[in-house]
Amino acid sequence: MKKIAVFLMLVALLVTMPASARFNAAKSDAKKVHVGLRAGVGSSGYYNIDDRDYEAYGLVTPVGGVFADFKVAKLPLYLETGAYYQNMGSKIREWYGYSYYNRYHDRYHSHRSNRDSYKLNNHSVLVPLVLSYHLYASDQIVIQPFTGFFGSYGFTSEEVDFGLREGIGVSFGHLNISFGVNIGVLDQKHHTDQLWVEDAHHVSAFFGLGVNF
Repeated sequence: MKKIAVFLMLVALLVTMPASARFNAAKSDAKKVHVGLRAGVGSSGYYNIDDRDYEAYGLVTPVGGVFADFKVAKLPLYLETGAYYQNMGSKIREWYGYSYYNRYHDRYHSHRSNRDSYKLNNHSVLVPLVLSYHLYASDQIVIQPFTGFFGSYGFTSEEVDFGLREGIGVSFGHLNISFGVNIGVLDQKHHTDQLWVEDAHHVSAFFGLGVNF
């Protein structure tokens, strides 16, 4: 997931740097406020779990919500926020094993086997706060790299999270396509009857389709 975030930031930089030469960035009749709806799919997981017996991998679920952005400069720079539903949980594979001492080689050997897989739901509301730069490839096509932050509250885990949000969107008239990543920085705790996850961090990727008004 971290590699995806770096890739998206590089794409955003490569697109933005030659903007003045290739795009009509300062479009005089551009709207100063946009609102709309978005829905799509996301893949969420935990990383840096402080337990060697657990391994996390992606939990694929729907995402969706509302957004609004506001032009904040003479350049086509917009401040975007909104409210989204996202399951910010993870799938967890639990391992069990045993170890023994080999006197001949004077060392310990360990053996691990897959035990069970669990689905940790964390139904959450996510509020982004990002800056996006609108690059007008034509009157109907707008490329929108964005970077900023997000805050979230998980109703299942009862945990607050905060982190980075990076990505890019493309609008075709009133239609919008966007994809990006969220990388949480706060320790997350997720307790169930089967698992006791401590000091995990959230990371997710999302892809959405939307309509702008």
